Amino acid sequence: MPVEARKTLLRREGRDRARRRSSAPASLRAGDKAQEYFLREFPPRRGMAVALYAGVRGEVPTGRIRAAYLAAGAKLYYPRVAGKGALAFYRHREGDGWEKGPYGIPEPLCPRGSRPRTAAFDLVVVPGVAFDRKGRRLGHGFGYYDRFLGALPEGVTLVGLAFSHQVVPEVPVDAWDVPVHALVTEEGVIGAANAPGTPKK
Repeated sequence: MPVEARKTLLRREGRDRARRRSSAPASLRAGDKAQEYFLREFPPRRGMAVALYAGVRGEVPTGRIRAAYLAAGAKLYYPRVAGKGALAFYRHREGDGWEKGPYGIPEPLCPRGSRPRTAAFDLVVVPGVAFDRKGRRLGHGFGYYDRFLGALPEGVTLVGLAFSHQVVPEVPVDAWDVPVHALVTEEGVIGAANAPGTPKK
């Protein structure tokens, strides 16, 4: 089966699982637990620049991570759709507003004159439909994160955040797909294969 057809099938299966599980109390507990593991493995530091996301239904929420990082003095940046297939990450502080983007995803307000951060991220937290233990990621198929991650310099730590039911035996990939260095779920931290220096758990 061609890679794109395999990806389409895996996305359909992943979205079906997310719909079935997202409103269950166990899913809320799992989201909290995943964030606990994340904060334990990737503790915030004052001044660090972090690309985060605002979780939507079916994704691990990020509210606890946000609160801990802001309290520690870290700088958080969230994505806005900035054209076909492109994301731009803008600083978002405590009390800053949100608006709904083209896909109904919360995006940071973009005051006149503000500019996105394009480099020098210390950590990038990445959502996805599915991941495997080698760090390969399946997104929603629009290519936004693929382009953003592909443009980052080496040395930026990429961390996937997902529920354990999103971890599959193998994610089919194309040449442009960028793997994450580590994956965090409610069951713990997985150091992705072929990613030296990342946690091995």
